[in-house]
Amino acid sequence: MKPFFPALLLTVLPAFADLKLPHLFSDGMVLQRETSAKIWGWTDPNAPVKVSFGGEDHGTRADQNGDWHVELKGLKASAKGGELIVEAAGTKKVIKDVLVGEVWLASGQSNMEWRVANSSGAKEEIAGANDPLLRVFVSANVAENKPQKDWQGSWKATKPENTASFTAVGYYFAKRLRSELNVPVGVVECAWGGKPVEAFTSAEALAELPAGKALLAKKAQAVNGYDAKKAEENFQKQLKVFKEKLAKWEKDKKGRKPRGPRLAADPGKNPSMPATIYNGMIAPIVGYGNRGAIWYQGESNAGRGTASSYEELLGCMVADWRQRWGHDLSFYWVQLANFREPTMEPGAESDWVVVQDEMRRALKSIPKSGMAVINDIGDAKDIHPKNKHDVGARLARWALAQDYGKKDVVVSGPLYSGMEKKDGKIMISFDHADGLKTSDGKELARFEIAGADGKWKWAKAKIDHDKVVLWHDDIKDPAKARYAWAANPLGANLVNGEDLPTSCFTTE
Repeated sequence: MKPFFPALLLTVLPAFADLKLPHLFSDGMVLQRETSAKIWGWTDPNAPVKVSFGGEDHGTRADQNGDWHVELKGLKASAKGGELIVEAAGTKKVIKDVLVGEVWLASGQSNMEWRVANSSGAKEEIAGANDPLLRVFVSANVAENKPQKDWQGSWKATKPENTASFTAVGYYFAKRLRSELNVPVGVVECAWGGKPVEAFTSAEALAELPAGKALLAKKAQAVNGYDAKKAEENFQKQLKVFKEKLAKWEKDKKGRKPRGPRLAADPGKNPSMPATIYNGMIAPIVGYGNRGAIWYQGESNAGRGTASSYEELLGCMVADWRQRWGHDLSFYWVQLANFREPTMEPGAESDWVVVQDEMRRALKSIPKSGMAVINDIGDAKDIHPKNKHDVGARLARWALAQDYGKKDVVVSGPLYSGMEKKDGKIMISFDHADGLKTSDGKELARFEIAGADGKWKWAKAKIDHDKVVLWHDDIKDPAKARYAWAANPLGANLVNGEDLPTSCFTTE
């Protein structure tokens, strides 16, 4: 039993005093094994606090603001739910059915938020969902102008009545871990559709970047220009006009039915603004014990003029989270899927593929990271491809290899590692290139090559062991090459022996 401070814990306190815990600390929660599981809450200033779990007691005292925390270190995985008991200020809270295992954050925008119910194979998956040791913290969407202490949500175990509402990518990621590790797995979902990476990053971290400063300046301008009273007055004026128009329309039934006005929202709580989702959804869970995070986002940044800054913005967010959590949490993201109508001519450009390539480049600048390439399972007409099973499984490859020591796991499809010019040709080298082949048995496609004039042409290409050789009969001295350089590179077919697809890349 670890020592605590009995003199503090037995102090008699007034019965009216209070003890509060975040929603994250509730029945069915999963604590991180082996490393550190932080428990925290609020009570009377300077009040003694006792935390009991697994036969051990831990004591501390709240600070002058009533904040307190303890750390449970070296917990062993446990598939049998226990009780976590917190006592302070004359109050005793008992959290039931607490497991110990692996905890991961699942964050990003709509493709991470996307539910199992709306994914391919949902009916069969939900009907057969029965794993009480796989749990998801199903959360609310909250955006705020200042960091919050708590955040609505509840832990749910995998069973038919719950699984439909789970993050599909997070669920399939956790399901793969469960099958390989045989320990409980908890996923904390903190995703919001249609939102940019900077919304998930603190203002303090963004202020250190040129791109972040510009985004914060725009936010400040919007916040300073907002007047809640004037917004309400303007809304009431528009509402009065709307009601008059609606009454006339209902009488005559001519033309389109008029639309009601919207109250101008506080830009400081706009989830598309920098730091607002961080304040509402990330800040309240900072410190919760976890192994790492998975991330599926980037769609919004592809259309906001920040595509070429994505590596910098993502790196900023990851560093921010790691600094606040106090450890180098593993961070694995999903590269954007193929989307929109295919381009059939060389030389095409798009912000979508720029974000994809920024993600690839971030693998070098962000340590303890990984990327799931999914440019083979997207949908030209749907920004939300329904196959989330393979997405979660490909993310899990990185975790299994890098966090859990599964040395036989191939983490990725081929990733560009370098080029060499020789005899009028370009030789491309890759990491994760064992067993290079084409996915369809056809000739290699979607490789482009250019000379000094910078004009892209489709390259002839062949596999040479673990390399690809490129050339074009009209380009005697090739200068650069690229692959799958399009939002939807139809025909891109280079895979490795695991049938995992090759990421887009440019040698520029």
